[in-house]
Amino acid sequence: MDKKKTNTILIIISIVLLVAGIVLLSIEPIKSLKREKITNDALSVVQSDIELSLNASEITIIVPRDGNEVAGESYDYYGEDEEAILAMQQEIEENEKNLPENITLTCAGILRIDDIELELPVWTESTRIALRYGLGIYDDTYLPGNVGNSTILGHRNQHTNTMFYRLKEVETGDTVYFTGTDGHELLFIVDEIKIVSSEELMQYINGDITDTVQLTLVTCANGERGYGEGYRRLVICHMSQED
Repeated sequence: MDKKKTNTILIIISIVLLVAGIVLLSIEPIKSLKREKITNDALSVVQSDIELSLNASEITIIVPRDGNEVAGESYDYYGEDEEAILAMQQEIEENEKNLPENITLTCAGILRIDDIELELPVWTESTRIALRYGLGIYDDTYLPGNVGNSTILGHRNQHTNTMFYRLKEVETGDTVYFTGTDGHELLFIVDEIKIVSSEELMQYINGDITDTVQLTLVTCANGERGYGEGYRRLVICHMSQED
């Protein structure tokens, strides 16, 4: 093989690798934009149903099971019993395999934080699928407005600066609004902002940690000012009597 042919082959290989690299780099931003569109469409439907007082039945949205995964999305498993954790993990993975192609999400309401221009649907579950298209209420907590702690989880979508990406800008004293599907709006005031490790997280997010009406917003903090894997940002709020 002469030098000219060798150079031609090398150029072709370089172009193929460049194109492949561009495609790989664009996959997550494309997924982010698709997730954002579905989320915005869902928010419009929920807003419309609330405004029309169509709360006689549940507000639901149908979303795809596959295709819009968040990079690095996973469940966190806690506890000292490794066998129990492994069994729980296997059960969840098996259940997800048996899900239909289209998933029905049930809306609990809308979360709004004016200071960071956030308005998102809140689903009654915090599964991987639910958190692709809005925020989710953590299982072992209460609906906002009830006595006890209501924990709402959300991703930190860096490609579109959406979901809970700007939660880092929230400060104590800021206001957070939650509008239920019945149209009733609750006003919460931010009391405290914390960064906690995975080992500390559970003491802040369960429903029975307080006998007041509390709202706790949770998102990832890893990568922020050197915080490592598993760290979470918490925005802890109390309900105002002026709702």
